[in-house]
Amino acid sequence: MPIDFSVGPTVGRESALEQFDAALDALAERAPACIAVEGEPGIGKTHLLTELRRRAEERGYLVLAGSATEFEQDLAFSVWTDALDAYVASQELELGDGWSAELVRELGEIVPSVRRPGRGARRSVADERYRVHRAARLLLELLAHERPLIVVLDDLHWGDEASLELLAALLRRGPVAPVLLAPAFRSGQAPVRLSAALAAPTVRRISLEPLTEAEANELLGGVEPRTAAAIYRHGGGNPFYLQQLRRAGEEGRLHVEPEEGSETVAVAGVPPAVAASLAEELASLPADQLVLLRAAAVAGEPFEPDLAAAVAELPPSDGLDALDALLALDLVRPTSVPRRFVFRHPLVRRAVYESSPAGWRLGAHSRAARALETRGAPAAERAHHVEQYAGQGDEEAIALMMEAGATAAGRAPAAAARWFQSALRLLPAHDERQVDLRVSLASSLRSLGELDRCRAALLEAHEQLPADAVARRVELTAHCAAVEHWLGRHDEAHRRLTRAWEELPDRTTAEAAALEIELAVDGLYELDFTQAVEMGRRALLTARDVGDRPLIAAAAAALCLAETAAGHIEVAGELRLEARDEVDGLSDAELAPRLEALYHLAWAETYLERYEDAVAHAERGIAIARAFGEGRLLVPLSLARNFPFEMQGRLREAMALCEAALEAAQLSASPHELYRALFELGWTRYYAGDLDGALAAHEESSRVDPRLAGGTIPNGGGGPGWGLGVAWLESGEVERARELLLQLGGEDVARTMPVERCFDWESLTLVELAAGDVEAAESYARRAEEDAAQLGLSLPRSLAGRARAAVLLARGDHLEAARVAHESAEAAGAVGARLQAAFSRSLEGRALTAAGERLEAIAVLRAAEQDLDACGSVRVRDQMRRELRRLGARAEPRGPAGPDDSGVHALSKRELEIANLVTDRLTNREIAAALFLSDKTVESHMRNIFRKLGVSSRVEVARAVERDRNEPTRAHV
Repeated sequence: MPIDFSVGPTVGRESALEQFDAALDALAERAPACIAVEGEPGIGKTHLLTELRRRAEERGYLVLAGSATEFEQDLAFSVWTDALDAYVASQELELGDGWSAELVRELGEIVPSVRRPGRGARRSVADERYRVHRAARLLLELLAHERPLIVVLDDLHWGDEASLELLAALLRRGPVAPVLLAPAFRSGQAPVRLSAALAAPTVRRISLEPLTEAEANELLGGVEPRTAAAIYRHGGGNPFYLQQLRRAGEEGRLHVEPEEGSETVAVAGVPPAVAASLAEELASLPADQLVLLRAAAVAGEPFEPDLAAAVAELPPSDGLDALDALLALDLVRPTSVPRRFVFRHPLVRRAVYESSPAGWRLGAHSRAARALETRGAPAAERAHHVEQYAGQGDEEAIALMMEAGATAAGRAPAAAARWFQSALRLLPAHDERQVDLRVSLASSLRSLGELDRCRAALLEAHEQLPADAVARRVELTAHCAAVEHWLGRHDEAHRRLTRAWEELPDRTTAEAAALEIELAVDGLYELDFTQAVEMGRRALLTARDVGDRPLIAAAAAALCLAETAAGHIEVAGELRLEARDEVDGLSDAELAPRLEALYHLAWAETYLERYEDAVAHAERGIAIARAFGEGRLLVPLSLARNFPFEMQGRLREAMALCEAALEAAQLSASPHELYRALFELGWTRYYAGDLDGALAAHEESSRVDPRLAGGTIPNGGGGPGWGLGVAWLESGEVERARELLLQLGGEDVARTMPVERCFDWESLTLVELAAGDVEAAESYARRAEEDAAQLGLSLPRSLAGRARAAVLLARGDHLEAARVAHESAEAAGAVGARLQAAFSRSLEGRALTAAGERLEAIAVLRAAEQDLDACGSVRVRDQMRRELRRLGARAEPRGPAGPDDSGVHALSKRELEIANLVTDRLTNREIAAALFLSDKTVESHMRNIFRKLGVSSRVEVARAVERDRNEPTRAHV
């Protein structure tokens, strides 16, 4: 039997092996890592990964491995399925705590063995495919719970898009467990998504170079020098070439050159001598062995012998005999999974496939497709074969491609796009299904963030519509305009919608109302409130005349948002009631085609300070989007809940939804959604007190696409630049913040939405106060008050009051500042804006402190501290705690202590020691130095002392200790 070079010596790779050992050592400390191996074909990547597996298994680690293959790049998650499924099936893992039925269902997309039969599955939405990635991350954590896990992913240059997306997601946010990811790929052939994923700073990369001649001689040990020199001359330092030529030498084929005019194996980039050697090796095979080998190359890798025999048209027994011979020749090899075999090397498979007669290959793919259909294989697995032989008009093939695309659309939109395009190629040019297929293709491209291609597909669908398809024409026009808005091409979108409306032969129809709704929203993108309101009113009148209830709901919601954005609050309030009643009176099925109604209504209710209603309508929209597989508004609807959550002080929920939206947006790389997710995340982090995180999110959102930084509704605050300025101000970079905020806004803020600019006036007031310009701050506070008076809403009144209170405090009018801040808190609290009320209360407390009203200040600051703590706003909460400590008050009241844990006798030895030093008038810092403790440790002990003694100041601690000292009968341990 020929030498099995896959388990031969590892030569010339000492540096790589040292890196492997270091990574395995780190795993022992439960530190996750990723090492990527790259190099040309045959350079030894797989051999090196085999050595990694051996070393890891020697340590008792769990090693799982999968490999991508050249001709099966359209099977979603195939690399991960190859790596995980067989092992998971063999383990009967308990998916208990944390594993909901939904999560198990998502995991089933990658690991088919966990799929639970008989369960009704909801329709997947591509925009939520991050859920699959979360399930995979949890699975890896589970597998690595007892011992470190190594996941080897070979030949990722052939990886399907879904597999590469999953790898990228795991590198962005990896398992909290000792997991080593070890991908390998060919240099210069890495797909864009793989290259982007491996650019993560946590990834170490090993680039394999050709062996030197001395290293090649070591690898070829036992070959006489002249032969070794000839092998190196023809094969260079590539281990596979060297081994193939050595094999040829052992079989007497080393110097065989192809005769003139004879056919050789076509293997791109392979040296002629190696290609000739492969050709000779294949040409020497008996007919049954050669046809089985060719059938295996068609069937897929790894291949099963019965499928290969069916493709080869061999009886099963003859197929097994041929397989035994091929194994003996080391052309194919067994895998760790029973009845699964692979080629000696991917280059051998390519050589076999491309040397097969073209006509025979067409028939072989047809036989493979029929055999897989008999087995009940899924559409995507059969589609790869059908695509190779189907011709235009083949109805069975068209139906299969459409089924494969529809199946893949929910979790693998790249594969779906491929199958939809294949179906389009097979459809006759004037087939009416061309339109629907192009719309499906556009949907998958949108999910991938390929918005230019999405737009092109929609335009092609639009052009193929029959002249009388008015409703569909309007629908596609609206979708195309929406994509143009997402691309920042607002002028093009406006012209498209206006032209379509002007060309409508009848403006009293449902189609006219739909276009008028789109033109109302179009006005909001450019903050053209006149257009938004006028077209919104026309749309509602038209919809009422038509009597289409879902259309009435959509028009009322769009007009309500337009009137709200324009500052016409009373009118907007009346429209809200109509829109709410219409929306709530419709079934989910009736609302599904008009999902925008819920999105627009949710934002209008947010601005109208109906936070619970806004959240409820956004969540209904999300549920409908999932139920009907409509992902276009899924991320926007999810983010629509963020502003209400922030105002209500539900910052933990807000953070979770922003991070989920960001995961979804990062998958599609859609600049529109990525910008929005980062923008919202930046503000949520700011309110939570994470200034560094807020700055990072706003800086990244600014880089996504500068065209999207302004004008998009709902925007507010001058886009991400405004968030940067506000975060800089809070972090003490006053001049930098002032320069940016004045550059972005200043008096120009007046041209933004009145319902949002109340935040901007306050920011400008505070930055001018920080810069020492009280007069400029006064002017901005006055503008805030004017807007608030005009709007008649509570939140603008609260923000204006807070700006005014800040100016009063700066002018030294402390009691008046406290009064105004108190009214600000009351106004915010009246509409459930708990976080804003707490911010106002904190300002009130500071004003009372400045006025010398200690007891009242303590009460107000303590209430603010408690609310801020409940909301999760840690930075301002900690400011309140410091203020309380400066006032000698306990920051965290815990209620009365029980008899067993109260009094001086309840203090621990360390707490008593600290209490005695407090009595001796030492400060916390002096106590820390005396006892060799940190300041934070002393503060922690002080909180416990306050609680146990039932006091709120250091003076009271001293009194309690002194009283205890005067009671000689009490002893302390």
